Amino acid sequence: MNNEARPEYRENPSPRQAYRLTMTIKDAPGPLKIIASAAQYDVVNRECLPPPKDNPGGRSSPVPTRDIPFELAQVSDGVYVGTVYADAMIDEDYHGRGVCRWELIQARAHLKATGADGETRFIAGLSQSEGEFQSGQPKTTYFWKGGYPASKIEDFPDFGEPEVDRFKFDIRNELFTIALASEEVAP
Repeated sequence: MNNEARPEYRENPSPRQAYRLTMTIKDAPGPLKIIASAAQYDVVNRECLPPPKDNPGGRSSPVPTRDIPFELAQVSDGVYVGTVYADAMIDEDYHGRGVCRWELIQARAHLKATGADGETRFIAGLSQSEGEFQSGQPKTTYFWKGGYPASKIEDFPDFGEPEVDRFKFDIRNELFTIALASEEVAP
């Protein structure tokens, strides 16, 4: 077993690359409560990570990842605003193998009817790899109202669909949307 202490990856105390996220909920079948919202950051240059000592010739070390919660505050009926930072983690030489570069991977919001155990988790997000932070265009995700407040599967994670035509024709009038939009702002 590897007895070396793992480094403590550090958050940036003064991030400057801000994105304002706006989440808009339309036609929901009832109230939705935000139960979690977080931005995910990963180290994107694996060469800064140590080779695995317990698996010679095997896979490299796992990619460090960090979820940083952010608040989505309600500004009007069905509209919430929050801020995430592209530079929320400190790029640093954590392992003595060169600077590890952190990048914003995605931001997600998880919503439930009341927040109770067993309810469906409606999950909407933006992805950096898809250019959704820079596009300025809202990303709309469609959800079936029949999964509200709970589906047959307890705590079902519903990621919705990006297009209406992915739903059966006879339920397309039973959908609600969660749209996320991002704009770069000065902190």
